[in-house]
This record gives sequence, C-alpha cells and structure tokens, in this order.
Amino acid sequence: MKETDHYFHKWISAGIRSVLVLCFLLLVYYQTFPEKRILFQENKLVYLPENLESVPLERDWVRLDELPAGSLEYLVEVEDSRFYRHRGYSLADIQSAIGQTVLLFRKLRGASTIDQQLARTLFLSRDKTLTRKLKEIRIAQSLDEELGKKGVLEYYVNLVYWGRGLNGIFKSSNYYFGKPPGNLELREFKALVQILKKPDAYSRNEVRSLAGQY
Repeated sequence: MKETDHYFHKWISAGIRSVLVLCFLLLVYYQTFPEKRILFQENKLVYLPENLESVPLERDWVRLDELPAGSLEYLVEVEDSRFYRHRGYSLADIQSAIGQTVLLFRKLRGASTIDQQLARTLFLSRDKTLTRKLKEIRIAQSLDEELGKKGVLEYYVNLVYWGRGLNGIFKSSNYYFGKPPGNLELREFKALVQILKKPDAYSRNEVRSLAGQY
C-alpha cells in the first residue's frame, strides 16, 4: 500500500511539474503578442494614454481620492495582498492554482490578481481554461506597466462588477447605500468589497447589514 502511495505521489508530482513547464512555455509564447497598445485598441477602452489624468472621464467616474480614507488599503488586503509586489500577476498563486487543478482534476480555479480581474472585465470571457488564463496574465502585465498601480486601482473600482447589473463604485454605492462614493463611510465600502467574490449573492439589505458588522 505504501509503495502504491509512493508511486501515486510521484505521478502527481511529475504531472504538476509538466503542467508548470507547459505554462512557462505558453507564457513565453504569449509574450510575442502584438504590442500592448494595439491590443488595447481592439477593446472598449480604445486607447490607454501614458497619463491617466488625460483619460476622458464619464460622468460617474470616481477618483481614488474621493473614497473614504483606508478604502484602498482594505481593498488590496482582501482582493490581492501581493498587489504592490507583483507586476500584474502572482506566480506563486498561479502555481498553487495549477497544483490544485491537477490534484483535484477540476477546472482551473481563480488565482486572479486585481490586474487580472481588470483584464478579464475589459477583454476576456470567464471561461476557466488554461489558454484564457494565460491571455489574462499577459494583458494584466501590460495593464500594470501601462497604468501603474494607482491607475489599475482606479480603473478597477470604476469598472468591476458589483452585482445587480452594476459596474463601478458609483452605481453600486448609490444602489446599495443611496449615496455617492464620496459620502460612503469606510464600513460601507468594506461591505462592498466583501461582496466582490459573489456579487449577485447579496441583496441590498444584506449588504447594508454586512456594513453594520464593521
């Protein structure tokens, strides 16, 4: 029995190593994608300028300094604790995700940084395939280089899905709490962050109740 377990674990380890090598080779391949500005011209943003300040803003666009003090720190802590230490993707999280996928024989799970979530929101489907994940990583890296950390966060809070058909902090703040983001209390913003992983699972009253716990 022990010998069988030994061979089984060796087989699993070999499988994980093979998948990681494949991922590395594919990631190198995706580095040959067209120049990032060409990629961006093919989506709804059309063009990402060198300076975020020159982006034409929609009426409901919210600047980061309009949010309650402590908001960004909490968002990063919950959604992507390595945010300020990676270049758009976390290799450690990706390796863990692939290992879990091989061991449990299931579709590729999350392991998404804030940059990757933004890339998915802007460019990609939500299919949980290796090819889509690698494209997501490539675009996330470009977003991180092009916008910088502050820019990524600003686009993220203004475009991410908050449930009930609502994209962006302006609409979600008004829907769940009946006020613009600039008038939110930190505890209310924390409640909004908490629902990001399953945004459609919460009603308005449940989100307000969640805010009362902070």
